[in-house]
Amino acid sequence: MIQQLIIEAKQNNQAAREKLILNFRSQIAAASSRVCGRSLDWNNDDELSIGLIAFNEAIDSYDASKDKSFWNYAQLVIHNRLVDYFRREARWKQRTVVPLDNKTGIGQLEYSQAVEKFEEEERAREHAEMMARFQAALLEYKITLDALVKESPSHKDTKINLMKVAHAVRENPDLLKKLKQTKQLPIKELMLQTGLSRKVLDKGRRYIIALILILVHDEFFGMRSFIKFHAEEGR
Repeated sequence: MIQQLIIEAKQNNQAAREKLILNFRSQIAAASSRVCGRSLDWNNDDELSIGLIAFNEAIDSYDASKDKSFWNYAQLVIHNRLVDYFRREARWKQRTVVPLDNKTGIGQLEYSQAVEKFEEEERAREHAEMMARFQAALLEYKITLDALVKESPSHKDTKINLMKVAHAVRENPDLLKKLKQTKQLPIKELMLQTGLSRKVLDKGRRYIIALILILVHDEFFGMRSFIKFHAEEGR
């Protein structure tokens, strides 16, 4: 049904396009909110308008022969357009903040507060952008952020064991290559290398892959502080 609506929307069928937007409205809002790192309101936030424009762009540029999942593709377009928006906003703020010095008559305290606020907003946006990239990376392995959160182990010993698995993959080029090529955790090889059971590895699959992505990709460096639980034990 979705594929047919996309085909019709590409043929300038406005009713089909509106139906697609209605079907994905809540998902567009959720995806945009995740990128921004806060809840968004359709009546008040420009970011949702940008997300909607990006969704329309995704409809027009989606190629079913290249992209298996329309929504996965749409999320990437939404992410990219919001990041572009944040960068434009950051450049504009830099131009407006720079003149705020004592030559304009503004107080030093007010100037410092303005700079501090700008820096906080930049850090928040950088974090939101990193999380959006992380989410996109997870989607390549058919892992959603919600599923990852729900399935993350609560016991310390389990976390340490799964961290050992993640390090084993990171330090073994063959295992890492196989993971990237197949998008599947090499269970059999890891059973032999770590001594853990198939049940443990299967249950912790999403968590292990997430750890590997964080450990391997420098763009997720900022997330490594969140997984440093007894790092020396996990090696």
